[in-house]
Amino acid sequence: MTNPIIADSSALVSLILPINSNNKKALTITKILNRSSQALIIPGDIFTETINIIGKKINHNAASLAGDKFLTDERFIIIDTTGEIRLSALEKFQKQPGSVSFTDCLVMAFADEYETRDIFGFDESFKKNGYIRVEIDKKRQV
Repeated sequence: MTNPIIADSSALVSLILPINSNNKKALTITKILNRSSQALIIPGDIFTETINIIGKKINHNAASLAGDKFLTDERFIIIDTTGEIRLSALEKFQKQPGSVSFTDCLVMAFADEYETRDIFGFDESFKKNGYIRVEIDKKRQV
């Protein structure tokens, strides 16, 4: 897999929720990603978190539809978290300020595992840790 992009729930939820402040930005980025040959990896834990958030913010049916979309759309690759990635995420988490979630550390650990700096997510913690939030932090489009 050549230079994949790791997805965070902040971006995935923004894709689904039209009232989300990052919805238009997320839709624009996915249009750019569609023209790219980069794989978009959704860590399994991020998939679960995204479906739960959508279920709470909209409803169960919307969450089910979103889950079906992520599972069946070939642009998205859902990969389960290994013990090694989880341990790496925990090590990152222990070094972060209290404002950084374990989930964000998990996304960063996936990026390390797949040897990429590119993250499809909006959290500032990614940039502060040396990762690139696609289209936000890049001077060029993906």
